[in-house]
Amino acid sequence: MLSHLSCTTLDIIGLAGFDYHFDSLDHLVRGDRDESELSFAFSQILNAIGGFTLLGILKMWFPIFRMIQFDRRSRIERSSQKTIQTIGRKLVEGRKQMLKEDMEKGQVSKAKDLLTLLIRANLAEGGTSGQRDKILSDEEVMDQIPTFLVAGHETTSTATTWALYSLASHPDVQTKLREELLAFPSDTPTMEELNGFEYLDRVVRETLRYHGVVQGATRVAEQDDVIPLERPFTDKYGVVRHEIKVKKGDGVLIPIRVVNTLQEIWGDDSEEFNPDRWLDPPKRSASLPSAWGNQLSFIAGPRACIGLRFALVEMKALLFALIRSFEFKLAVDAGDVVGDVGIVTRPALQSRPEEGHQLPLLIKQV
Repeated sequence: MLSHLSCTTLDIIGLAGFDYHFDSLDHLVRGDRDESELSFAFSQILNAIGGFTLLGILKMWFPIFRMIQFDRRSRIERSSQKTIQTIGRKLVEGRKQMLKEDMEKGQVSKAKDLLTLLIRANLAEGGTSGQRDKILSDEEVMDQIPTFLVAGHETTSTATTWALYSLASHPDVQTKLREELLAFPSDTPTMEELNGFEYLDRVVRETLRYHGVVQGATRVAEQDDVIPLERPFTDKYGVVRHEIKVKKGDGVLIPIRVVNTLQEIWGDDSEEFNPDRWLDPPKRSASLPSAWGNQLSFIAGPRACIGLRFALVEMKALLFALIRSFEFKLAVDAGDVVGDVGIVTRPALQSRPEEGHQLPLLIKQV
């Protein structure tokens, strides 16, 4: 199931992000390997950096180790990045040319993909006196393509896969959700209508809280600061600390899933999948710095996930289509499914780790 959803979300972000046809789901269904160059390059990078290695950790925390470029991971990254840059440059140049021709003809392009909108805004700013310092260079625009892919592809497909895992593990929840969705008279709800399904919203919220698709995030302090603590603690020297001093350049790890499942916030059932907790969310969850949903799944503040609305609607649309049409049951024991932590936490089988990421499901048409 994971591979099918991964291809689906890749095709979606290809069209919505930069009007690019991956056709990866078609290739998967046909069983061929005719992947697009961009799809292959991106999957190579994800597979290369998906796990943790000693050298990778050293590079993350000690910049001097980034000078080491002869290892397999670095070679794959360089080769794939070169492919992404080449294709990205063609996409940007082609889109700029199209928009310029439309402007010369006095026409407005009907294209609504993110890349076109970004370049159109760039061209408009560039033509405004005093605004040229605000535009992005072509290189900076191209750098957004991997961002679109990561934000709109792997995270959403993995989150939806975990949602199906929980729904298959909790047949009562799946049945209740299906009843709500089947009561809707159309197969093509609008964005507003998708957001109006109350139980679907609770299932999505609980999936993102409980499963922790992204386990954590890192930030670097831009200046010296002091972080106040809710409760003091005693350090290894026996000193009671009421605050943590942070120096400029210090790295800070934000433990997303730890906070999202902290018993002190979520109660005794914090490690259980329970969509009905969102009927009356714990009061302490309201104090979390959150961009959405009283949880840290999309972080918070000016560096919060800019694609959260897109991701939520995409996930709801996928579940709407799948749960209305099919019934899902686990094809393996629930305890055999474990989370393999990388850039995202993807399901794998404890009994068959050599088979990679997967979620075997029994699927029956409703």
